[in-house]
Order: sequence, then structure tokens, then C-alpha cells
Amino acid sequence: MNEFFTEELIETTYLYCYKRLNNSEEARDLAQDILVEALSAAKSGKEIKSFFPWYWQLAHNRYCLFLRMQAKGVVSLDATGGSIATDEDITEQLVNDQEISDLNYAVSRLSKIHRETIILYYLQQMQIKDIANRLDLPEGTVKRRLFDAKSDIKKGVEKMNHVGKSSYAPAELKLWGGYGVPNYWKEIDDLMTKQIFATCSKNPVTIKEIADEIGVAPVYFEEKLKYLLNNKFIKETSRGKYLTDFVIFSEQVWADFRFELSRIYETVGEEITQRICSVEKPIRALPFYGNDMEFSYLLWILYVYACTAVSNGMLKIYQGKWTGKIPEGNGKDYRVAGTVIYPSEKIEYKDTKQVSWSNIHYHFQTSRYHKITYANLFQAPPFSDRDQHISDLNINTVMKIFDDPIAELTDVEQEKAAHLIQRGFARRKDDSIFLTMPVMDYGIQKAIEDILAKATADLCLKYVQSVSDLGDQLLLPHIREDLMEEYVNWIMRNSFWPLNKVMYYGIHEGKTLAIPEDYAKSAAGVCLYYLK
Repeated sequence: MNEFFTEELIETTYLYCYKRLNNSEEARDLAQDILVEALSAAKSGKEIKSFFPWYWQLAHNRYCLFLRMQAKGVVSLDATGGSIATDEDITEQLVNDQEISDLNYAVSRLSKIHRETIILYYLQQMQIKDIANRLDLPEGTVKRRLFDAKSDIKKGVEKMNHVGKSSYAPAELKLWGGYGVPNYWKEIDDLMTKQIFATCSKNPVTIKEIADEIGVAPVYFEEKLKYLLNNKFIKETSRGKYLTDFVIFSEQVWADFRFELSRIYETVGEEITQRICSVEKPIRALPFYGNDMEFSYLLWILYVYACTAVSNGMLKIYQGKWTGKIPEGNGKDYRVAGTVIYPSEKIEYKDTKQVSWSNIHYHFQTSRYHKITYANLFQAPPFSDRDQHISDLNINTVMKIFDDPIAELTDVEQEKAAHLIQRGFARRKDDSIFLTMPVMDYGIQKAIEDILAKATADLCLKYVQSVSDLGDQLLLPHIREDLMEEYVNWIMRNSFWPLNKVMYYGIHEGKTLAIPEDYAKSAAGVCLYYLK
């Protein structure tokens, strides 16, 4: 029995008393009376079948008795018997809006495990045995985490579906972006910012409405709001009302679209592979470091170039029907979009034959090179995080090795070269060190893309209509009128991008790609571009 009397129970008892009395001293006195009486009953050996319903009935009775004593009998409340509670559930307690606000606050302060139990039971309507199986806990532990009687808390939580739900059950917001978005990522990838986005995604809302929804006082996010406004992640639609300035889909809508899209691209992996192989000779004839590498290894980057060409070709055709109807750009140096899942939602996913993909580019300058780009074209599983394998700290050493594999290296450069070798970004042969990634002038990169654009032009014509029809059917109905430019130039640009499907083909079906022995020590899908 003693295991029930935790710091969490003590704090919750005080909150229960304070929200009814609105006086901290009286709340402490009443909370102490409740806890002492409960402890006395427990130590007396009284049989208590279900502790928490019994405990909160006791608390209710003591509260009623407190009011009677305070008013010397003037207040008439039914305390349902003496101060010691019977082993029955509490019923028919009135819950007003202020109490809901207090309940939101109390639930939001619970630990993650207790909050998760409450959400699963009341919001997702899961049975205790199912919660126990999901969380790998005994059923008794699950029951203990449901702090109040079922009827009372269920009333509160059902109302919380409409009052400040994000304060105790945050939406899951997934963001993706391109161009300059890495410069902003740290400022937009935190939980509070994502809840602001979710709150502002459909209709304009005031700061007070945002505060009520996410359960955070405005003083704590006003600076964040200012940052989001200044950088055009949200906009002020009318005085004091805010709306996101990028597209956020329901996760179910996006999942359904991605599944249907994968069906359209069913044969694109084989088709693009054939087109690339047909121009292998002119690509190898271009003067770049790595043009003699195994073709299955070069395919890691050639697939990206080819899909870029196909995407650009389809987008150009699609944009034709929007000429004069939307702006040419969004006035930002980044692109971003997202999907949202609310806690009450259950998303149905269908299997798709595709792999995840992401890329990131870093730019440097050295005394010999005006611009160098480290293109990590596969910053995604199964590769490990390769973002900092080439950085400001070692770029001079990398380019020194590129310029002269037998160059004499200082002790510090030797150490940096050793790290490159350890990570699979260089290899040692006799007295030389060679990079294991293609390195090329920007002009050569453009030449390769031009070759592949011509080779894949027929695929643009083959797929553009079916993909655009799918987008207009499944996605366009969910696009706000003010975000049409984002839809055409960013959402559909991504939809015309078949690389996820092509890579699946290259890894699993056609097996055309050179598979690393260890993905954590591989430079596959990495290349360097330079401008002297």
C-alpha cells in the first residue's frame, strides 16, 4: 500500500485542493488531512480493493466536510457518508472550463509514461490489458497510473479534445525541406515550434489561442513567434492573427498519396538504369576524378543526377499550365513542408517499395579553390551520419590529397588523413593516398546532368501527366489558396522526384548498386564539386 503514496500523489492532491479552494494555505491543510486519513486507513489494515477510486472518494468527502466546518453548517453538500470513503467510484462531479484548464495543466506536468497511459486509455480508448501489452507492463501498474476515477477523468479528457489538446498530447509534426533550410533547422525542429505550426496550419489564430492550445503562456514563445514571422515560416493574416506560410498535410493524406505515387513509378527504376547505361561511355569520357571507378559505384551519384533531370523536366512541363496564375517563387531562400498526426488519429500505412532519401551540401573556400561543395547525396539510412566527415577542419587536407596523392603531409594532416581512411573516404596504396569519391569541376557536373537530361527526356513525357493528375486529385483539395505557389513549385517538385523508387530498384530488385561492406565506412553517394 505504501507504494501508492508518492511525491506525484502528494502534488496531485495539493492541486486537487487548490483548484477548489484557491487558497494555498487552506489547500495545504486540506491536502495534509486527506493524506493523513488515507495513511491511517491503510495502516489500520482496511481492505481496499481499488486504491485510487477509494482515495479520490476520500478526498471528495474530506473536501465536503471542510466546507461544512468552514461555514458552520450553512453549506449543504452531500458528502456521501462519513469522511472515510467507501470502495466505490466517484460519479457525477461537475467539470467546468476552469477545471478543464487546471486538468490540462496537471496532465501536462505528468511524466511521459503517465501521460502516455492517460492518452492511450481516454483519448485512444484502449483497454487496460491492451495498454499493458503495448507498454510491456503489468495491468496493475497501468491501473495505478490512471489517477482519478474513470467517469470523472473521462469527462475531462473528452472535453480536452476541444480545449487545449496540444498542451497534454502534442501533435507529431514531421518537417522536410530543401535549399537553405539547414540554416534554420535548429530553430524550427523543437517541440514547441512544431505545436505552434500545427495550431496555425488551417485557420488564422491569435497569440492567446496558440497559448491556450499548446498550454504555454505567451511570454515564453513571443520571441519564437517573432523569429518565425521575420523568417516567413508564419504570417500575420490580419491584425493579431497568424497562419503558417508553408504546406502541412495530414499524415494520412500524404501516406495515401505516396502509396499511389509508388504504384505509378513501379518500373521507373529499371527504365532510368537503362537510360544511364546507354550513356556510360560519354560520361566516362569527361575529365573528372573517379571516371574510372566501378560503374555500380558511380551509379550512387548518377541515379541522383538522372532523377534530378527527370524531376526538372516534369516540373517544367507541369508549371506551363500555371503560368501567370501563381508567383514564380516564394521569396525565401529555403523550402519546407510537413505532415501532422494528432494523438487521436490512427494512420493506416500501405507497404511501398522505396527507400528513404535525404541529402545535404556544405560549401567551403580554400586558398587554391574559390568554392568547394561537399555533396552528401545520401544523408539517410542505411548510411550513418556523414555530415561532418568533410568540414572546415579537414577540407584543406582533402584537397591537398586530391591535388597530389603522394604529397608530403604534416603530422596534423597525417592525423586528418587517417580519419578519412577510417571513415572510408580515402584509401592508402603504397605511399599514396587516394580519395574514394568522385571529384569534379562544376562544369563537368553540369555536363553529366545535360547528358542524362537528354537520355531521360522520354520518361518526363511518360510520367508527368499521371503524377500531376494524382497530385491534383489527392493533394490539391487540401491546399490553402494562399499556398498554391508552394504546392506547384515545391510539393509537386518533390512528387516528380522518383529517386526513392529508383534506389529501391538499385539495392533490392535490379541490384545494380555496389553495396558497401560497411555503410558506416563508405563514401558511396558522396562527391565533391569545385571552382578554382
